[in-house]
Amino acid sequence: MKRKKSLGQNFFINEHLGQKIVTLILEKNPKTVVEIGPGEGFFTRKIHEQIPSLICIEKDDILAKRLCDKSKSLIVYNEDFLDFDFKKLSGKPLFFGSLPYNVSKPIIRKIITSEYFTESAFFIIQKEVADKYIAKKPNNNLLSLMTDIYATPKRLFNIKSGSFRPKPKVTSTFIEFIPKEKISIPNGFENFLKLAFRSPRKTLKNNLNLKENSPILKKRPAELNLNEFVMLFNRKMV
Repeated sequence: MKRKKSLGQNFFINEHLGQKIVTLILEKNPKTVVEIGPGEGFFTRKIHEQIPSLICIEKDDILAKRLCDKSKSLIVYNEDFLDFDFKKLSGKPLFFGSLPYNVSKPIIRKIITSEYFTESAFFIIQKEVADKYIAKKPNNNLLSLMTDIYATPKRLFNIKSGSFRPKPKVTSTFIEFIPKEKISIPNGFENFLKLAFRSPRKTLKNNLNLKENSPILKKRPAELNLNEFVMLFNRKMV
């Protein structure tokens, strides 16, 4: 099938690596798996052999119909995942997907900020984006810190472009997001983080427009971890 560039379709074809990915997912003993963007069903078939309760969310009309035709026991929603209503789900689903590079971040955020994120979630995403998710101080970034509120990202391994058809121009990463016990985040904190990273190369004092002269404010935002930002927000570090 000819891919649709508008949907960022690159289909996974590496049988050996695909089985390794499925094995890692199944080690979590999920009762229900939600696969985002199953495409031609490469992973779908392998997962469904082990997990009868498999829900697929596929935006492409043709691919969604093909998935339905291949298996009558498969639940397929022909929808954009970003518009999908989680209330259609039940239990504690495990989310998985080889995600289109152009929408991976909003998809992952929708999942990890939801009440349905109770099990590890696994994704294939662009390596450059995965690097940002797993960054730590003194190389933190807004994406890593916003994610750290809800989940701990863990790189499992990188994937060369030859594992896809057509070949993307970038390397991919298989990454796991492990749910964190929700910490108490004050109202307005996420907007505070965005303001702190308004100009990442500038100091916190400049970005936050604070009058205090505390040493911490002379640092760049990448040099603080999440707990330090919470303390700064509560003005316990100035």
